[in-house]
Amino acid sequence: MKYINEVMIFFADEVIKSAKRHLGRRRVGRNRSYGVATGLLKRSLTYRVRVRGEEIRQITFGVKGKADKYGAFLHWGVDGTRKDQKSPFFKFRKQPPSKVFKKWIKQKGIRLRDKQGRYIEHSESNINSAAFLMARSVKRKGIVGLRFYQKAFVSVQARFAKKVPDAIVQDVQEKFKLQIGNIKVK
Repeated sequence: MKYINEVMIFFADEVIKSAKRHLGRRRVGRNRSYGVATGLLKRSLTYRVRVRGEEIRQITFGVKGKADKYGAFLHWGVDGTRKDQKSPFFKFRKQPPSKVFKKWIKQKGIRLRDKQGRYIEHSESNINSAAFLMARSVKRKGIVGLRFYQKAFVSVQARFAKKVPDAIVQDVQEKFKLQIGNIKVK
C-alpha cells in the first residue's frame, strides 16, 4: 500500500495548505488580511496520521496549541442572540470579554472615528468603549462560520479524483507476480 499512502499524505498536506489560503482570503477594501491579527490559527492547522502496520487507517485534521480554543468557533461559527448563523454547536449566552477586542484593535491598528466620521485619538476610554461596542455587536450578530477545512477538503478532493484510483492500481500490480518456468515477471 505504498502508493496509496503517499497519495493520502500528499492529499493531507494539500488540504492544510488550502485551509490556510481560505483563512486569509477574506478581504475588505485595502485590507488583504481582514480579521487576521496574528496568524496564530493559520500556523496551528495540522493533521495526524494513524497507522497500523504499513497501512494508513485514519487522517485527522485539527488545530493545535493556543488556537485550539477558537479554531472551532471560526470554523463552525457562533449563533448570536439576535441573528442565527446556522452554527451546529455554538451559541452566545453572554457577551465576550472586551479585553479581547481591545487587544485586537491595537494589533490591527484600527483607527477610531466619531459620529461625524472624523478620526479621534486613541485614549484608553475611547478604546474601551469601542471594544465594548464590538463585543456587544458580536454577541448579538454572532460569528459567521468560515468552514475553512470543509472548503479546503472540497477544493483539493476534485484535484485528487484521478490520483487515488491510479495509486490503488499501482499497489495491486505490485502484489501480483508472474512466474512461468524460470522467468519471473513483477
